Amino acid sequence: MIRVMAMPEKFNEATWRIMPERTPYVIRHCGKCNRKMDFTCSEKFRLNGNHARLDIWLIYKCSKCDSTLKLTIKKGVKPHDLTRELFDKFTNNDAGLAWDYAFNRAFLKQNSCEVNYAGIDYHVEGFDRDDLDKPSLIHVKSPYPFELRLSVLLAKQLGISVRQLQKLVDSGRIMTNPECDIMKCRIHTDMDIRFGNLQGPYESISFISP
Repeated sequence: MIRVMAMPEKFNEATWRIMPERTPYVIRHCGKCNRKMDFTCSEKFRLNGNHARLDIWLIYKCSKCDSTLKLTIKKGVKPHDLTRELFDKFTNNDAGLAWDYAFNRAFLKQNSCEVNYAGIDYHVEGFDRDDLDKPSLIHVKSPYPFELRLSVLLAKQLGISVRQLQKLVDSGRIMTNPECDIMKCRIHTDMDIRFGNLQGPYESISFISP
């Protein structure tokens, strides 16, 4: 059965952008350490070749010994097949482009990388606790999906325990679109969160600013 929360005529609307503080580690064998290690994205590219063909890599560094790992972006590409803007980003080590690749699951899988998302801190742009003082529609955007649980995000932003969050979810005061199991799902794509009257009859729930 699909539940629908009808938004009242007067409600707050806002956008939260979930921004990680760093890129995920990739796990690969390090020849110098002689075991699997976490490698950190250096946010730098390496280009090699001549005027006819180019090889392009994203460079990672072993978190312990600083050994270099090259992840292939393009092999034998013709320079004129790249736009001037993209070529300049590669040659100027554009950090935004490096992050796009570092969070790109297809790119990492293509390079046979195991990805370690553990311990990635984040901040929420656009969050204002006052937005939730009345029914609200919050657009959650995650430019860089990194396995963040929705329940962890909501409990942290509301300043409540996971148990208290479960009560609000069970009562239908917090819902998502597209609909998901709020207590289990992870934020992989943009979604909308609908907040009803959060205070309600639960006197044991005390909201604080995160």
